[in-house]
Amino acid sequence: MSVDEVLGLFREKRKETKVSNINKVIAAMLRRAKIRFSYKTWMIFDFANTLFMVFTYFLLSFIILPEDIAKAGYGYSYFDFALVGIAISHFITASLRSLAMTIRLEQFYGTLESVLSTPTDFVILFMGDLFYYFLYSLIFLIIILPTGILLGSKVVINVWTVLTMLTLITLLVIANLPIGIISAAMVLKFKQGDPIGWALTWINQFFGGTFFPITILPGFLRIISLGLPLTYSLDAVRYSLIWGATLMNSRVMYDAMVLVIYAIISYPIALKIFRWVYNEARKEGKLGIY
Repeated sequence: MSVDEVLGLFREKRKETKVSNINKVIAAMLRRAKIRFSYKTWMIFDFANTLFMVFTYFLLSFIILPEDIAKAGYGYSYFDFALVGIAISHFITASLRSLAMTIRLEQFYGTLESVLSTPTDFVILFMGDLFYYFLYSLIFLIIILPTGILLGSKVVINVWTVLTMLTLITLLVIANLPIGIISAAMVLKFKQGDPIGWALTWINQFFGGTFFPITILPGFLRIISLGLPLTYSLDAVRYSLIWGATLMNSRVMYDAMVLVIYAIISYPIALKIFRWVYNEARKEGKLGIY
């Protein structure tokens, strides 16, 4: 067999592997969707709870001082401010807790060990779940923003702001995912609950500026806000939707670059921690124990 023939077979093999991995990701995503959509009552209440939050913050907008919003550079409408935070709140949960929730569910169903013991890399399998949670959160976004506009929100929705928003949300998920990976590792290690994921979700919601501008926080607490990827993502998305700015805007571009730096620094650390915990659990035969 000639060198060219060997190289040709190698390329075909790589192509088949790539297609196979994509199919596995899609299969994992559809599997998670089928499980979730089988609980119709839970889904109805999940959507209803989010819509209730929109109405709640619509009413709060009548009592929150517009000056606090203006100082942060987001116009004068608290409702516009809060609407963006609510709209992308599910993406925060998806990036911080989806992998940990997946592992916990697989442990509960008794399928984790069989799933993780396959020749397929765990990253490929979990990517499917992550895509499911991302698409699920996207549905919330599509429902929440029009609902807010019907209630009088003046957010700027056009092709460029939507593309900017989707880019920034993708960067938010990518930047927060390393935290989610570490949270998932803690579930594998300690089994009971997910204290890190729960705590970090709460810290992000409170200090990241989801429901109020971080400018109203005391200086020593604002330091925490400046250390969270969510702070920069929310700032950029709000600035874009409230003022019609795009990624070419200097403020939006700065926030996007911070998110990229977060991801570059944190991914190698998070993956190393998870692989170490994962390998230890496999050696001890404790993958499926919960």
